[in-house]
Amino acid sequence: MTFLYHILKPGNNVLVVSKPHLICIKAICDYFKEYKDKILFRFTIGSADSTVLKFWEPNAPDFEERLESLKYAFNAGYQTSVSCEPMLDDKIDQVIEKVLPYVTETIWIGKPNKLNERLSMNGFKNDVATMDCAHRLMKLFSDEYVLDLCERYWDNQKIRWKDSIKKVIERNQGGIGYADR
Repeated sequence: MTFLYHILKPGNNVLVVSKPHLICIKAICDYFKEYKDKILFRFTIGSADSTVLKFWEPNAPDFEERLESLKYAFNAGYQTSVSCEPMLDDKIDQVIEKVLPYVTETIWIGKPNKLNERLSMNGFKNDVATMDCAHRLMKLFSDEYVLDLCERYWDNQKIRWKDSIKKVIERNQGGIGYADR
């Protein structure tokens, strides 16, 4: 809180990116009311399924707590955004539907990046079950799935595409118009 105060006091804007714990978001929102125009919250929510979140992000908050944190910040008058990068299952529509009413800025959508490499680096290289799950997760995000997702949300001005999605679009559509967001 002290560090954040010293950044905000001179007039800087701050992007707070978090897998939010409600108690922390309440504390930030309540303490920094006078700086709310300088703070944008971006909450990472890669699935609406808490079981999926618990598997890929152990010790992080479940979906309900992340959604409550988003609602709290939104209702307190802060700028809000969501990052669905990485998407952790192929039901990202559920996340978008539930968070959209509480997002003032953007919802970023992206595939997992270098998942196998990250898991290997974090000691899961020989964990066959986890590496199998990673392989299945990556197979979910076929070009067909990504293009269908883009088609469904192309007209939604709050949706933004991360590079992993833009690459699929460019590879399949020549990037005409799609890669601009």
